[in-house]
Amino acid sequence: MGKYNNEKIDISVVVPVYGCPEAIPELVRRNTETLQNMGVGYEIILVDDRDGMGSWDAIKKEALADEHVKAISLTRNCGQDKAITAGVAAARGDWIVTMDCDLQDAPENIPMLYEKVRKQELDVLIVRRHDRKDSAIVQLLSKVFHKVFSYLSELDFDYELGTYLIASKRATDLYVHTKGQGRDFTMFLLWTGYKKGFVDLEHETRFAGKSSYTFGRKVEYALRAMTTFSNRVLYVPVYVGAISAIGSLIYIIFVLISWAMHVANPEGWNTLAAAVFFFGGLILSTLGVLGIYIGNIFDVAKERPLYIVQEKINIPEEK
Repeated sequence: MGKYNNEKIDISVVVPVYGCPEAIPELVRRNTETLQNMGVGYEIILVDDRDGMGSWDAIKKEALADEHVKAISLTRNCGQDKAITAGVAAARGDWIVTMDCDLQDAPENIPMLYEKVRKQELDVLIVRRHDRKDSAIVQLLSKVFHKVFSYLSELDFDYELGTYLIASKRATDLYVHTKGQGRDFTMFLLWTGYKKGFVDLEHETRFAGKSSYTFGRKVEYALRAMTTFSNRVLYVPVYVGAISAIGSLIYIIFVLISWAMHVANPEGWNTLAAAVFFFGGLILSTLGVLGIYIGNIFDVAKERPLYIVQEKINIPEEK
């Protein structure tokens, strides 16, 4: 459906869309104006992640009005990272820009990113979201997660990094062809080791919609990210178990010395109950971590597609 423009593409802008249909016309207008002023071949790829809020209708309207706007609709909600995967897989540009749909990432910064990434001969240039427009609790949780994630994954990941970045085609192609359910685009590009840079930009106020990441979804995302990018999580129960064993040995020695010196020791079930609950919780946590890793293996072994496309506009059918 729609037209297909076969011109050379210098920049592909990929935007996963969820829960902000009101922002789509302004998003397309500002990106189009910015890219046209740059004088480059461009395409704007909008991926509908099935929010059920009318986003596809807004995307479809823009794509049918302008052949530079490419539209992809997924059959089901797959999450932001898999929506990005669908968009990046369809992109034909030498450089790929990703951003959120709510216009907290200003399209007007694309010329500066494009100039810097080429001038500095980088493969990846990632935006640090200065003065994030999130609540204090959200920022605190984000800082804690990224500190823990940085340690466990051995990646230096700043909590201010988001999806707003520009990357070379060779870096994004590697992302598309890598198997696995853990699809965080920014984390993956950092992991590749390609030459990278960072730039600080203002995080703008959300144009429309609200974040779909509830606390539960953030916890689930954090666990999946940490167990996908690193095996170091498996060592945590080992360390805790070793520390507990040493602590228990010290306590036993203390009890024996106290008994030998006829010093009264506290009696009752409190100590025993605390030990049972502690080690019981430790064992269950360890089993849970192992279960997550096994689940990740199971997801890959099933070889199901990461996403299924329902409809495409201005994108050629795959051969």
